[in-house]
Amino acid sequence: MTFLAACQRAVGRFVRLALLPGLLGHAGILAAQEPGLESSEPSLLLEVRLDQSVLSDAIPAFDMGEHTLLPLGELARLLTIAVQTQPGQGTASGFVLSEDRGFSLNLKEARITLAGETEAFDPALVQAEPDDLYVAVSLIERWLPIELEVDRPRLTLQVYPLEPLPLQARLRRARVGERAGRHGAYEDPGYPRHDMPYQMLSTPFIDQTFATEARRDDTGTHTDSRYTALLTGDLLGMESTLYLNGDTAGESQEIRATFGRHDPDGGLLGPLQARSFQFGSLSTPSVDNITQGRAGEGITLSNRPLTRPTQFDRQTFEGDLPPGWDVELFYNGALVGFQQPNAEGRYRFEDQPLSYGRNDFQLVFHGPLGQTQVEQYSYSLAESMVLPGELQYNLIEHRDEDGLTRSIAQFDMGLSRTLSATGGLIRAPVDGVEHQYSNIGLRTFWQSLSLNTDLIRDQEGGSLTELGLQTRLGGVSIDASRLFLYDFKSDYFLFYNDPIKSRDELRLSGSIPVGARSRIPITFQATRDEHESGRIDNDVSARISGYAYRTALSNTLNWHSINGDEFAFGNLQLSQRIRDMSFRGQLSYNLAPQAELASVALTADKYLAEGYRLTLGIAHSFQSPETRYTAGFTKSLGRFGLGVNASYLDSGDIAVGMQFFLSLGRDPRKADWLLDAQPMANTGAASVRMFLDNNNNGVMDPGEDPLEGAGFTINGGRRQVRTDAQGIAHMRQLPIKQRVDIGVDTSTLSDPQWAPEVAGHSLVPRPGRVAELDFPVRMTTEIDGTVYLFEHENKRGIGDMQLELLDEQMEIVGQITSSWDGFYIIPGVVAGDYLLRVSPEQLQRLGLTDTGTRMITVSGDGTFISGMDLLVVPNKAKVIAPDSHIAQ
Repeated sequence: MTFLAACQRAVGRFVRLALLPGLLGHAGILAAQEPGLESSEPSLLLEVRLDQSVLSDAIPAFDMGEHTLLPLGELARLLTIAVQTQPGQGTASGFVLSEDRGFSLNLKEARITLAGETEAFDPALVQAEPDDLYVAVSLIERWLPIELEVDRPRLTLQVYPLEPLPLQARLRRARVGERAGRHGAYEDPGYPRHDMPYQMLSTPFIDQTFATEARRDDTGTHTDSRYTALLTGDLLGMESTLYLNGDTAGESQEIRATFGRHDPDGGLLGPLQARSFQFGSLSTPSVDNITQGRAGEGITLSNRPLTRPTQFDRQTFEGDLPPGWDVELFYNGALVGFQQPNAEGRYRFEDQPLSYGRNDFQLVFHGPLGQTQVEQYSYSLAESMVLPGELQYNLIEHRDEDGLTRSIAQFDMGLSRTLSATGGLIRAPVDGVEHQYSNIGLRTFWQSLSLNTDLIRDQEGGSLTELGLQTRLGGVSIDASRLFLYDFKSDYFLFYNDPIKSRDELRLSGSIPVGARSRIPITFQATRDEHESGRIDNDVSARISGYAYRTALSNTLNWHSINGDEFAFGNLQLSQRIRDMSFRGQLSYNLAPQAELASVALTADKYLAEGYRLTLGIAHSFQSPETRYTAGFTKSLGRFGLGVNASYLDSGDIAVGMQFFLSLGRDPRKADWLLDAQPMANTGAASVRMFLDNNNNGVMDPGEDPLEGAGFTINGGRRQVRTDAQGIAHMRQLPIKQRVDIGVDTSTLSDPQWAPEVAGHSLVPRPGRVAELDFPVRMTTEIDGTVYLFEHENKRGIGDMQLELLDEQMEIVGQITSSWDGFYIIPGVVAGDYLLRVSPEQLQRLGLTDTGTRMITVSGDGTFISGMDLLVVPNKAKVIAPDSHIAQ
């Protein structure tokens, strides 16, 4: 607590500002709910996948028990199907792949016409929202040539085309030049960057939970109550995170505080060009073969890209995890890990191996009230290579909870496009004794093969040499390595009576095709240790996963041979959804030295209404033996979460508990608190305002009208949120530590003459802060006229003439080509003074002369300007030019 004591005064003010509304004002806050949020809100955000591409990181969807409702217009746009929705009228129109396959939907009549044939549908399976028509998956599959697979536990939507889509050919072409590690169709639009200055003190966002439980057992009746809070925001000009955890009896109290900054563009600390620095309560990263991560207090400084792997072929995932939550880690579609919060209220999946090829990870968080959140990460070994001449560093000074110190200085340098060097100095304790290590290594990455070599030396005299290879054969990634140890001792290799002399590792990761559209992920890993005495120890694990008929299944087997003794055990997990119920089961078993069942558990939850679920569970341990029965009722949507649960142990123990969850924060443009049953503190947010900029100064002045009902895109994907009567839309759950592009969805602007002054903004969201973005909209007009050719005493319209519109700085702001009869229209012209002319280069090329330009003044009231005719003549021809025209 040494560090925390030094920051006590600043943190104390931060806590008081946060906890007063959180602890004392629940009733008042609930009474001041934001009126614009009473409309129906989507309960799911799904990642959309087509083949090997991610089409959208998140589209909204409604979980209606047996049915999942998807936005028809947005899905058609993503798949390049020419169907557009008119949610205000409850209609949709267009065609499917070819114009002879017309599409026309009318929700009021509950009828749809496809390729000239009309049929009825159940109107309960279509929901009109302000942004789109949400249609059940079963209807979409009937109307469009696609099959859809919704994986609710992992929040993904997989699209299987039944006919070739134009999008598929484009994605195949684009994938050739696609950047490594990210398989998506989104391209950087080049929006201007929006900076958020750090504040000395901002109103924090808070995720808070209050839980109480009463238990009766052989010793009597006991009551426990616990409160946790995660606070994020700006403090002392830095990003700050504060975690509080304690019980009402005061027997268990914990406080963690972390401060720092993150900049994906490397603009921190001047010449150091750091991308992150942090100090306070944090965990150390592991260093392969030397030291493992530890919780404690320290300081870290790094210029490594924030979205790249933490090590060359390893990635560690860690973060805050409130009590009652759990997190699952999926790798390339297979479940590889499950954790609940540790004593510090955190999770940590350390040193997850990266294979040659795609490495897609999903962290799926499950809350005690049925909340679900998903974080997506994608890595490639190619991303670990440093650009030629670039130096990356990572510096850490740390003291763990036992008072032991660690110092880490790691450096990577790009020697060529395919070769990187790494080196470092590490000071770390082993069995309470300090050791000092130095390491150096080389990494090379080619089109089909990656090689690495590392040498580690201990000042005590020991050393370790590693040779590694990563490649891919067919659909299988192969990782192989060999370690040679000479009196080497570290966190990974403790020095017992018979130390390890060499270690061989082999890892195979891939998938087996099953039918035309399914694959079964498999992983095989084997480790062989040879000791100095000649003893051989083996460790083998295998995992196979599958998903079919709405059932996900994963089975893991482990076999160990240690000094001649054999141990084998396994774990089978499955989840299935049947109508409005979902089931999750787990079976643990032992195979050696004795075959027996260890435990079995089954849980089922039933959808009752939007946000409400009933959960039942049973778990039996064969070794105790004992059986536990559980039941719960939860509310997970809306402004707060609430859960009631009970459990009964067949030995007679009974427990009854209640949990209350509330996430709250403030939009700086509004006086009301933002309340949600889903966590908000660890994500970013933006307050977006749109208004009609009458004087074109980019600022919302008194008397200028806000625009209601306008929508936006986030990284190319449309969001359901719309601006309210004040022209403000609050966007939640934005990713942090990376650039996010927020753009205007021009299809939602009700007046076709409106045009945003800027198409979008690029920003880096921060936890606990709300970015304030303004989108001024200008009224535009159209300019039209005809280009005539005067030749042989005749005047006629001339086509294919290139017209240019120049502003007061004589810069071209608009270009158009005249049609076959010389007529032209220049749309979207904002207020200002302009010069209209025919392209001088084209005139010179064609041997023509422009007899006069047009000076045009656009007033900005939207009035169309017509009759701006231009006359061109062949060179040496004589004609009287028309007068210049000024239009108001």
